[in-house]
Amino acid sequence: MVVRITILILFLISFNDVRSDNPVYNVFQDFVQFSSSVDTYSDVCIRDFDQDKAKRDLFDLINEFRKTIELSELQINKLKEKYFRINQSTRSQLIQLGLMKEKNLCQKYLKIFERFDNKKNEKLMKIIEIIDES
Repeated sequence: MVVRITILILFLISFNDVRSDNPVYNVFQDFVQFSSSVDTYSDVCIRDFDQDKAKRDLFDLINEFRKTIELSELQINKLKEKYFRINQSTRSQLIQLGLMKEKNLCQKYLKIFERFDNKKNEKLMKIIEIIDES
């Protein structure tokens, strides 16, 4: 079981498509990656969690950031694709770990996703720093 957890963590952390030369875009990629993982865990483990609303809110926020930070429509579409891919891979891993059938297992993996949530918040703060510097 520990091996599965380790594989899940390594997979989610290292799951990167080709990085852009734009460091700002890279921060957005990381932000979307951690957001998607946390949203998927929340969808599986939290009653009445609305993942569609979470995704809408995420991309509304990113679109708001576009007023200050230049992100192309292609980059936004790539971020949406990344969100979907991470969502699918995270959901698949959570299913393999049995969380869909045994909700009491959610507590066992909570610490992992709390770390992902902290990383997501770190990336959000980095985006805010970038905006403040603009």
